[in-house]
Amino acid sequence: MAGDPFLSDPSKKRKRRQDNRSSTTKNIPNRSNRDQRKPRESRDEEIEDEEISSETEDENIMSDDNNEMESDEEFEGENAADKRRRLAKQYLENLRTEELDEFDAKDLDNDNIGRRLQKDVAESKGHIYKLYGDKLSAQIEELKTKVTRIGCKNLTCLSIKYPYLYTVSKDMELIKWDISDKIQRVKHTKGGAKYFNLNNNPQKNHHYDTILCVAASGDGKYVVTGGKDGRLIIWSSESLTCLKVLEARSPINSITFRRNTDQLYAACEDLKVRTYSINQFSQLEILYGHQDNIVDISALSRETCVSVGSRDKTALFWKIADESRLTFRGGDKKDTKYGEGSLDCVSMVDESHFVTGSDNGNVSLWSLAKKKPLYIDRLAHGLEPTLTVTEASGDLKSGEIEIPEPQPFWVTSIYAIPFTDIFVSGSYNGELNFYKIDNEGFRSFKKIGSLPVNGVIVSIECVEVDKTIKGFALVSKEHKLGRWLKVGGRNSLISFAFDI
Repeated sequence: MAGDPFLSDPSKKRKRRQDNRSSTTKNIPNRSNRDQRKPRESRDEEIEDEEISSETEDENIMSDDNNEMESDEEFEGENAADKRRRLAKQYLENLRTEELDEFDAKDLDNDNIGRRLQKDVAESKGHIYKLYGDKLSAQIEELKTKVTRIGCKNLTCLSIKYPYLYTVSKDMELIKWDISDKIQRVKHTKGGAKYFNLNNNPQKNHHYDTILCVAASGDGKYVVTGGKDGRLIIWSSESLTCLKVLEARSPINSITFRRNTDQLYAACEDLKVRTYSINQFSQLEILYGHQDNIVDISALSRETCVSVGSRDKTALFWKIADESRLTFRGGDKKDTKYGEGSLDCVSMVDESHFVTGSDNGNVSLWSLAKKKPLYIDRLAHGLEPTLTVTEASGDLKSGEIEIPEPQPFWVTSIYAIPFTDIFVSGSYNGELNFYKIDNEGFRSFKKIGSLPVNGVIVSIECVEVDKTIKGFALVSKEHKLGRWLKVGGRNSLISFAFDI
């Protein structure tokens, strides 16, 4: 090891080179006269000055290396537990400096650090850590809605990538809105029957049938739409030009992005869940398991998603990386008056909880740790009004007509604000309901208020901006999947906001 040139001291090499250089200069005979010796001596002095300056630079570099070696030697004897303890102290010190930037020194205490640590751990594990329910319940009576009318034929879905919002409709129109201040229309593109045949030029392609769903990517570069024509179209979010058409060969009812990635999950009518890589413009794999039309799908940060299969009355939680799934069966209890016939919508609260809405008015909270719902709010939106004689039967001459009992309002849409204790449900009873999940154990929830909305609520989404949550609800005259349900109202975008 002593003879290894890599471990030798460079300063000693420098001295050796200087000794060799001086010895060689002594052995060379001096053949010049005295007049020529003076300039050579001045040159030698310059060379010596350069060598001295280079030696000082080497000494500075060596001192820095020695400092690093001393710092490494300082922690050389610590074991794994000591190292974890030291890193934890450094982390707490960094938190204190961050808290000091936001608060005065007198307000800084262990509670602030403890809350910050709990939030960091909860976020890394995918648990609820934003408890906004109490703040919303205090403001719910003062919330005001703003209605923005949209001149489209029956809206179907919305998606937000702040400061832009995207809506789609049954007349094959994709609209881009600016929601940073006032809601303003920025761009739009419309399809039609003339796009039935695909063109070799991607920019000349579009939907030729109803657009059922839309999703904006996390980086804001792409907007993806899926329709009844079985086309999954990737658009440029800047210009709304078509970049790629991916054919699923089956109507696409719902799509969602995995947060902060390019992975897209699509729920299709052919009982399959398809996964895509949008950056690569390609399909990755197909997931099987549902026994009926898949009507909604939801995902958060992990490589998992949850989908509902309408009349098969199941919610499937897909673990894509593990190539496995968990099955959660609905149907409610047998002794209930209004049986659960279909699971129609779903939204993930965190990585281990999700909420669903049913055709019998049930709003249910589920956990991955239990196969049955943790809590059910039955008849969440109430009962439909009793039918009149003419509405119950067209045959008025048959004598006595039996009028059927009122049926529950369906839950047509549901949305949970990610990693918070708040979620919202919509129907066609004229109300947008707000719920708060119980903070102790997250095993139940309660309704904290509602907002008046006239029409069928087909899609809901919220976004957190600064210290405000902005919410948007898309309202239509019909249900997004058919025309059997018609309600008075306007095709419009309802917006609201509350402070957190």
